[in-house]
Amino acid sequence: MNRKSNESDIAAVTEVVRAYYEGMMAGDAAKLERAFHPRACIVGNEGDKLYWATREEFAADCKRTVAGAGPYEWRIEGLSFAGDTALVRLGNQYAGVWYSDDLSMIRIDGTWRIVHKTFFAHPAG
Repeated sequence: MNRKSNESDIAAVTEVVRAYYEGMMAGDAAKLERAFHPRACIVGNEGDKLYWATREEFAADCKRTVAGAGPYEWRIEGLSFAGDTALVRLGNQYAGVWYSDDLSMIRIDGTWRIVHKTFFAHPAG
């Protein structure tokens, strides 16, 4: 990948991550639909329970919890590319909990989409 296309890929992936996080914080299903592939899975342990959701289930959960979503903070902690795939490590705060999200992405017809999210909820303190 040449430098110019790499810069454009970084920008495009960053915009998908921004749409994902803003959609999650606002309970905005349209933003989440733009960020996630329709067959994406969202998986992680929340407390002692396994959370495994489709894009639609995740969007509905975000909409239900939007009132307690703040404060707003996120940062890309890692980003790597291999051909038409990307892996993003995102640190973010949601509902008072700091999460590490691993977002697996693929470029489909020139558009980056999240195909899998695995998350870890950091213990308080």
